[in-house]
Amino acid sequence: MVPLKRIVFLLLLGLIGQICFSADEEGVTFQIRFYEKRIYYLNDREHPIFLEATLTNNSGQTYRFKMAENRMFNFDFEVTTPTNILLDHSQAFSRARTSNQPVLYREISLEPGDAFGVVIALEQFIEVPKAGLYSVQALFFPELRLRATPPAGGAPPLRSNLLTLSVRPEIVFEEERAMIEAETGKLIQRQPLPPDEVVSYMLSARQRSQWEKFFLYLDLESLYQKNTGRAESYRRMSEENRRAAIARYKEQLRSETVDVDILVIPAEYEVVQTSYTPLEAEVTVIERFQYRDYIEVKRYTYFLERRDIIWVVTDYEIVNLGTE
Repeated sequence: MVPLKRIVFLLLLGLIGQICFSADEEGVTFQIRFYEKRIYYLNDREHPIFLEATLTNNSGQTYRFKMAENRMFNFDFEVTTPTNILLDHSQAFSRARTSNQPVLYREISLEPGDAFGVVIALEQFIEVPKAGLYSVQALFFPELRLRATPPAGGAPPLRSNLLTLSVRPEIVFEEERAMIEAETGKLIQRQPLPPDEVVSYMLSARQRSQWEKFFLYLDLESLYQKNTGRAESYRRMSEENRRAAIARYKEQLRSETVDVDILVIPAEYEVVQTSYTPLEAEVTVIERFQYRDYIEVKRYTYFLERRDIIWVVTDYEIVNLGTE
């Protein structure tokens, strides 16, 4: 038979376990998620690792907390390797936590059913030393954390769910960086698309001013020689000078100083006809260009050649169809 004192001790232990179990003790949940769905690269300052942290009040009472202007006094992150090694904090985080400067904050009341969210750059808190796979958990201090080490007996922070973070090796060359897909972080590469999809890909990229995508299926060498004067000069060049000429031509297209007829951005377009043999193709597109008082309509015929399994645009013709 279990002694009475033992029963009381077990009941108390169970109660403590319920009190300390999670952030849901008062019906308040703390969750994090990646703000952008993309691939992350080491030391990529143009695309930080943004996390959205959200507090949700699922209780029947008002939940109150303090929110500092400097998020480092409310949040912390524990980022670990697969071998459970904890990553170091950033220098900016360490300086903020040891500073004697006053902490400005506002008090927030979260009513039942309401949520409060902020977007945070992980690199402000944690130094990611190398590419690899990491586990990320956030901590939230509702009464602020003003020192690097919390006082003994202080209220424990709310802990979030765990995220798995994959960091790829650093991009070294600017040319490689330009070929990274902004939305996904993936390398932009040619795919074996049919001719009509190649043209649609090119026009869609131009509408969005996504230059590297626009250039992806263009045979710049063929387009450069579309001009008779340039073609004659090109034939007399050395291989090195030819590469330099094509590079200059690409930059001139980007700055819209040459061959602007292929660079004009259509308000809308429709592929109306596609014909091709095993090695050559023609794609006819009706393109509409929006001006202040009218819409100009043109018929573009794009000529493509097959290089291995990839179709590329080598030439084009334009017919004006009037206005609407």
